[in-house]
Formats: sequence, structure tokens, C-alpha cells
Amino acid sequence: MDKRWEHHKGVNKQYLMKSQIKPPDDEKRRAEDMIQDEEVINIFVDASELKYQGIFGLGVCFVGQGEVIVKSKKHYNQLMKKQIIYAELLAIIFALEQITTIHKQGLKILPDIRIFSDLALIEKLNSTSDLTKNQSINLIADRIRNLWETFAEYQPEKKLQIQSMSHRDKRHNPFYKAAHNAARKIIGL
Repeated sequence: MDKRWEHHKGVNKQYLMKSQIKPPDDEKRRAEDMIQDEEVINIFVDASELKYQGIFGLGVCFVGQGEVIVKSKKHYNQLMKKQIIYAELLAIIFALEQITTIHKQGLKILPDIRIFSDLALIEKLNSTSDLTKNQSINLIADRIRNLWETFAEYQPEKKLQIQSMSHRDKRHNPFYKAAHNAARKIIGL
């Protein structure tokens, strides 16, 4: 048992954790700045799987221009059970496809678009679509690269980036948490 809990016996452990859960003021300001940003759209993506059944929830959170928009989608693929990398890549595709849908709903496509995922392999996507030995996952990565190139071709003045998030970026990030919760909620978790 952790030393900080030794002095406290009982059901009120949550009371002791409150100071650790509460986001610092600079993190609150960072979140508010993202919402009010008129030059950058930040898109946070996440995926979840329902008890290793091949049922995936994809969650996307668009942040910018004074708005926060959360979208989610359910995806079925029994062959990709326990392949969360597959689902994380599908969440990026879902975000790329939703950019035009969001634009039709009145949100401007700003000059700088950043997609954030918690998948560490994303950094390799800048140079290659061969992310793993699994060809099904590499096909999804190739589809992302094609969508990325198509976007750059039709929107040359826009800068689209796909980045992985560090632990610090995820820690007190309500938008990543919104994408995470949307992915879980759509599959009933």
C-alpha cells in the first residue's frame, strides 16, 4: 500500500485524491486557449474495444473557434480482435472524414489543423505506411496517408499535422478525455 494512504483507513480515500485530480490553473488556461483559438483546430482522437470482441468505439473531439464538437462511431471487425492499433488508426480516418462534415455544419477550416492521438506509432506515419508486420493495419495507415495527401492537394493553404500525445498532454486534457469517453460510450462501456 502506498505510504500516503497508510494514515487513513476508511471509505474517504477519494477525499485525499481530490488535490491530485484537480487540474492546475495553467492547464485550465491551456484548455480555454484551445477553445478560443481562431487559427488552429485541434482534433483529439481515441478508440476503445468492447471486451476483445472486435467491436470498436471511435471518438473524435474538435476544438477551436469557440466550440467543442464531439463525434463518435461504432466499428465492427471480428478479425481485428485485441488490435487497438487498428482502432486508433480508424479514429484518425474518422477525424479526417469528419473535417468536411464539420465544415458543412458551419465551422471554418482554419489554416492549421492538428490531429492528436495517443498512439506512439503515429510519428512513423510521416515517413512510411508500414507501421507493423500486420498488413491489415498497414492498409489502414496507407489509407490515412492517402487522405492526408488528398487533403493537402485540395487545401494547399492548410497545414494538416498528425501527432502523438505525450503523457503530459493527456494528463489534464478535457478534450482528449471527451474523445475517450465518446469512444467508450458508443460501445456501452
